[in-house]
Amino acid sequence: MKVLVPLNQKENLERYISCGAGEFYLGFYDNSWRVIFGEYGDINRLTGFKEAANPHCFEEVINIIKENKGRDQKIFITFNSSLYSSEQLLFIERYMQQLKEVDCDGVIVSCIELVELAKKIGLYCVISTIAGVYNRDIARFYIEHGANRIILPRDLSVDEIETIVQAQPSIDYEVFIMRNGCAYSDSNCLGMHRRELSSVCSTLCRSEHDIFLEEDNFRNRHDAELNNHVFCNDFHNITCGVCSIYRFVKMGIAAGKIVGRSDDLENICNDIQLVKQNVEIAKECNSQEEYLERMVFPRGREDICKMGLSCYYPEMRFR
Repeated sequence: MKVLVPLNQKENLERYISCGAGEFYLGFYDNSWRVIFGEYGDINRLTGFKEAANPHCFEEVINIIKENKGRDQKIFITFNSSLYSSEQLLFIERYMQQLKEVDCDGVIVSCIELVELAKKIGLYCVISTIAGVYNRDIARFYIEHGANRIILPRDLSVDEIETIVQAQPSIDYEVFIMRNGCAYSDSNCLGMHRRELSSVCSTLCRSEHDIFLEEDNFRNRHDAELNNHVFCNDFHNITCGVCSIYRFVKMGIAAGKIVGRSDDLENICNDIQLVKQNVEIAKECNSQEEYLERMVFPRGREDICKMGLSCYYPEMRFR
């Protein structure tokens, strides 16, 4: 299982590789797109964060791909907005044609129209978690239309993931491993990822709010305030799936995803090293129990891990 990393600055590429990154994904901004489709017409899921999440223009992305040729690491480009108009799809076709010309490793897409477009152009096609592949039938649908890899939703259990992988084993699969959890399903989210607080999760985290209880006693307020603290301060930023790595290695998952296109260099490097180290440990183990005894905990997060409140796959902690 390779470690998939957000390439949030091209200057960080060598550092990420030295830490153990095996694959990269990145988006881009395009001022001409913004002029035509407006401030709320997204190219990818984090267009609303502008250069903080997508610091490179399309021309720079093309150059990054060219410069990376000949390396073992692959680079995928994101087109995973929740919605595209027919005019935007035509615009994206031009991007994809240019990506094909420079032999791009693949594109991450969120809708069936882009799957078919990627197949027509001849690009390796990765299905975004935005598409909501929650069962074997949805997986089969995208495979039949040309998908080469599926990113499985972060709210699936490990057993549910294994059921899909075993039922449809002909393609690659990718799972979430570190950083940026969400209490909601990406595919069913009705908000946009933007600094204006138009996404449900960021609105809850960053807006002023009060806690109201039907029965206001010490225990209920303690539990409610603890839940609020974890959701607003811990869960989104430091969500972790390290306990599940043994199972993912054994079922042949192609990549474990570290989220955080707008996160800082050192935190991402620490996560790369942690995941890479635990993947190597998992390869040496003969059982989940042995792996849990030998695995390396995220640094500085032992208490949160033991509480189980920032887990991608909380069911794996004591398996």
